[in-house]
Amino acid sequence: MNLSFTTKRLNVIEIDASSSMVEHHQLTIALPAIFTPAVIANLPGYFQGIDSIAAAEKWLANMLNECRLLMLQSQHQDVVGLLFIYTENHDAHIGYLLAEQYWGQGLAFELLQGFINLASTQSHWHKLIAGVDESNVPSIKLLKKLAFEEQASKENGMLFYEFNLIQGTQ
Repeated sequence: MNLSFTTKRLNVIEIDASSSMVEHHQLTIALPAIFTPAVIANLPGYFQGIDSIAAAEKWLANMLNECRLLMLQSQHQDVVGLLFIYTENHDAHIGYLLAEQYWGQGLAFELLQGFINLASTQSHWHKLIAGVDESNVPSIKLLKKLAFEEQASKENGMLFYEFNLIQGTQ
């Protein structure tokens, strides 16, 4: 089932093997500009070095084998970020990023609120789990604002937050 949805300012499109070549190309050419040092500073190594279309194509192919990938588009069809979903049992582990020029505009809140609404209709997911670097204060505040609950576990400077979809809160 395709996980695409829209919010007031975002068009969120799942990218997979059935996506159009236009969507794949649009994402591929946008990735080097999105993956600036500030955006990828606290992300895993496989986000580093995506500075060409060839590197972006390779990265995209790898990601499509690893997770569900959703492209975030503005109202003007610009690629503004990504949402990643890794399914494990009945949990959806999520990650998201926005291009630097879109920080501080409430788009991450809008994205996650829209995704929570969509995820609550997916009976196979019980929890959303978000990992965030402990230095990423804006994302930590965002997750708390959306009623994600901090978990006791912490790994290599990563904090984990859960949202219980069955109850609608933790």
